[in-house]
Amino acid sequence: MSSKPTETHEHIEAAATPAQIAALQSYAVDDHNEQITVLGTMGQDPEHKSKIHWQSWAILALCALAQMQNTYVAIAPAANAYSIAGPLNGMSKRIWIVQAQSVPSIATGPIMAIISDTYGRRWVIIFAWVIFCISAILGMVAKNINQVIVAQTFAGVAAGVSGIMYAVASEVLPSNYRAYAQTVVNGVSSIASVIALIAMSQAVSADPLNGWRWIFRTSLIFDGLLLLGFGFLYFPPPRTADSSTFMEKVKKMDWIGYGLLLGGLVPLLMGFAWAGSGSYGWHDPHAYACVAVGFAGLIACILYEWLGTSRGFLDHRLFQNGYNFPLGLFLIAVEGSLFYLVNNIYAQQVFSLWVPTGGVDAGARLLPFFLVIFFVAPGMSYYVTKRKDLKWPLCIGFVFFGVCIIGLAESGLNVNMGTAFNAIGGVGFTAPLILLLTMVQYSTPPLFIGVASALTISVRTLGGTVGYAIADAIYGSLTSEQVPAAIAGAAIPLGFSPANLTPLIIAVLSGRGIAGVPGITPTIASAASLAAKQVEAHAYKIVWYAFLPGAILAAVGCALFRNPTERMNWVVDAPLKNMNVLDDEKSANNHPRDPTSSYVSGSKE
Repeated sequence: MSSKPTETHEHIEAAATPAQIAALQSYAVDDHNEQITVLGTMGQDPEHKSKIHWQSWAILALCALAQMQNTYVAIAPAANAYSIAGPLNGMSKRIWIVQAQSVPSIATGPIMAIISDTYGRRWVIIFAWVIFCISAILGMVAKNINQVIVAQTFAGVAAGVSGIMYAVASEVLPSNYRAYAQTVVNGVSSIASVIALIAMSQAVSADPLNGWRWIFRTSLIFDGLLLLGFGFLYFPPPRTADSSTFMEKVKKMDWIGYGLLLGGLVPLLMGFAWAGSGSYGWHDPHAYACVAVGFAGLIACILYEWLGTSRGFLDHRLFQNGYNFPLGLFLIAVEGSLFYLVNNIYAQQVFSLWVPTGGVDAGARLLPFFLVIFFVAPGMSYYVTKRKDLKWPLCIGFVFFGVCIIGLAESGLNVNMGTAFNAIGGVGFTAPLILLLTMVQYSTPPLFIGVASALTISVRTLGGTVGYAIADAIYGSLTSEQVPAAIAGAAIPLGFSPANLTPLIIAVLSGRGIAGVPGITPTIASAASLAAKQVEAHAYKIVWYAFLPGAILAAVGCALFRNPTERMNWVVDAPLKNMNVLDDEKSANNHPRDPTSSYVSGSKE
């Protein structure tokens, strides 16, 4: 690595004076003379621990609150989709309350991140929270389901900022504290699950007609605080600099890559959404045509980013430090599929098998998975920082995921057993969530930590979406005909008239109106419900075991990581003040360092 003066690198944050530019003209380059560290960060002593500026702690707190908001936005509307769609007479469009938020976020994340990596973060972040505020306002005043879907779409566009928040939390602190930073961010974000699942359930229960509006009112409180916080506190120095005009910088952006990414991801994810909806399914062209077009678009995007350009949103400098980065992306996709399985299939088990009445009790059964992080993450992060070891905690995490899968598969109708293994799954969830992102950040050049983090989040969501579609297809193939047959087989021998089977099946599956079915008795109702649950429990068992190989493969894959010990030092990748870790002149003089050796990119110095 070497340092060189700035030439033609982009930046659209507040313009710096010539004196400021002169003070900042120091950064590392790779073997092709390309910038790989943030402007003005050379000269730090990796072995010297310096005082962290208060503003860095404040920004870490804002990033944690931001991820709490992002988690809340992802969980609350989805968990209360029935309560939103019902009063608005939009049950047929209920699935789009979820998909309208998740689809755009996967596509916009890498785009927003590469722009912020290259041109500056401040205005990208502020733009995101302006859009979030608009989304919350639209949602809280919505008069019909279409307006809610529009609000969720705005939230999805803004949610692409999530990867940037993970990056900022890491880059403003010494690299040695990265596991701690991610622990704080993810720990605080887990609190959102309590608000989304318990508090919002209470709000809906208190006012079944309009209580759901508190979902968006609460979101607006988060959004306003974050907009003000970043607006008044976040003024990072330039990351790169050049003399290009704004329009010249716009022209340099990877518009072909962005178009191919959107053209691939949007139809792919919409196809999966339609496949999982009751209105279409896999046999409808809404599903399979969109999925086919989406996969073709993604393949074209990857080929273009690989062969057509080296400076797109998949900048080739991301891959210059060996296989840790691509391996991390693969493993986060596997983790995403397992997370979505717990977040969706387990939730279905809770509501269909164990707590059909829903409410606070059902929400409480979902919480252990999210709350275990508070007990596991601090000790894990201490070990990682002390021992400079990420790969073995990651292995152990996926082993716990595997144990969780086996336990949930065998839980059957035992709600307490299911809840216990849900907590064990939380242990498995904690390590990959925190450490895979940390590993990816250590394994890519500091200049591109934003897009590396955003790609990680997007790949995780994509893996989860594909995995859930597979799980849903397996479950559907095992229940669509089998459940009605089981209900008939249980009811008819007890004297129930076959002529009334259709209303009985509808009542059992919906959980409502069974007492009004002609010819029903308590014994028949109980037998029919039990028969349906037994078929569903078997289907869930097959679904869980279908994903067990993924957990095993991921555990083995983690053992292939190379621990990035050389990056776990006291260098700050993007100080909020110019060289703020060395702004103590005496400290800088007492710890001289050759600027060409202060950055380790992941390979040996």
